[in-house]
Amino acid sequence: MKNLDLNINFLWITIIALFIGGNAIAQKNYTFYALENTAQSHYFNPAFKPSAKVSVSIPGLSMHSFGASNSGFNLSNLFNERPQDDSLQIDPQKALSKMKDKNFLTFESYNEIFAFGIKVNKNYFSFGITNRLNASFIYTKDLFTIAIEGNGKSLLGERASFDGTGINLNSYVEYALGFNREINDKLDVGVRMKILSGIANVNTRKSEFGIHTNKTTFDLTFDGSAIINTSGIKPFYDTLATDDYMPSDNAYNFKNFGLAFDLGASYKLTEKIKVSASLLDLGFITWKTENATFEIDEINYRFEGVYLNQFLTDSTEAVFQQLQDTLKDVFSQEESSENYRTGLATRFYLGGTYELTEKFKVGATLYNEIIKSNYRVAAIVSGTIQLKNWLSATINYSQYARSFGSIGAGVSLRGGPIQFFVASDNILGFIAPQNSKNVHLSFGLNLLFGKPDKPINKKRYG
Repeated sequence: MKNLDLNINFLWITIIALFIGGNAIAQKNYTFYALENTAQSHYFNPAFKPSAKVSVSIPGLSMHSFGASNSGFNLSNLFNERPQDDSLQIDPQKALSKMKDKNFLTFESYNEIFAFGIKVNKNYFSFGITNRLNASFIYTKDLFTIAIEGNGKSLLGERASFDGTGINLNSYVEYALGFNREINDKLDVGVRMKILSGIANVNTRKSEFGIHTNKTTFDLTFDGSAIINTSGIKPFYDTLATDDYMPSDNAYNFKNFGLAFDLGASYKLTEKIKVSASLLDLGFITWKTENATFEIDEINYRFEGVYLNQFLTDSTEAVFQQLQDTLKDVFSQEESSENYRTGLATRFYLGGTYELTEKFKVGATLYNEIIKSNYRVAAIVSGTIQLKNWLSATINYSQYARSFGSIGAGVSLRGGPIQFFVASDNILGFIAPQNSKNVHLSFGLNLLFGKPDKPINKKRYG
């Protein structure tokens, strides 16, 4: 172990994590959950399967999904119109008023490299390779308050809490083998076993920091501790690393090995009512390549300012050098390279549908996710139309990331062997991005072969 410059290393980690995460934008795909006849629907419930006997996703044209969300505020919360000329002016206080004590900025992408599925009697077998990335930045309201107001206003005499603030990033390639079976005419069950090859990771395992400003003396008291694991990004800031290193080198060598499972079930309560549930990404990755773990021991430091006599007797450079040395001693960190293990961002869906007619059904879905022990939920109501096997379309209303009024829509079209699909959990994110807290899009092409399943018996609607 050795002491390093805290600010420089943490700055590199932050920049790299946000750069990688910024190339992808948080894929919840609760709209896609309603398009059950699409080949990729089993990614969100392994009990779902396409109507065709054989499905193939072509590299480059297969499923691509990306999204982003910010629970704290949207772009319109940052600006106000000036009455005199209707121009916009930045209003950070307005954004602060929309934040909760803890807020989430999330990014995710899901890029299918290749996928194949085949139905054999009552069984459905599938195999897929996907490149996945998910990243989150957890931040507190006090972090933005002290950046905007400083420590002399609403936080004077109070502890500004940064507890829980941190970056978490997972980038990996997933190799999945799926199995689905029709147990009887009511129950379908499915499972997917996934082998993972980790590319890069940033894991804020512990983050507890705060600043207290004394009301009378304005002395600052710093407290806290942190543990941050990283893998695959050390060569970007380590001057001794080789120049040709890229994290993508880890995509297929399984040096950062992981396992995960998806479980799903679908059950017909009655001829018209069906319920479904799935548990996704229950697993882990063990990180071993280019690791660096930074640990900051417990801090409790009181800063009383710089005395005027020092400026009169010493040079300014000497005073600030002494201050810098003191801060480096107080905020000292240790770096180690031991292996570590992280869990995946586990998600689960609960859904139910009611068939009003042969072609139209209504449904409700509850989407759940866990980010670093923080539980987040989305509630969705939807309507879906199914015209034989060539058209499936759905529209929904959802609440997610403290954002009410999101409208999602999706459509799946089949002409001959080609199936095209596109879906978004929030189409308003493209129409009025300044008023949206989340944006999402999934799209792609499949090749479907073989006769589809027989249509539903019409007599029950007569």
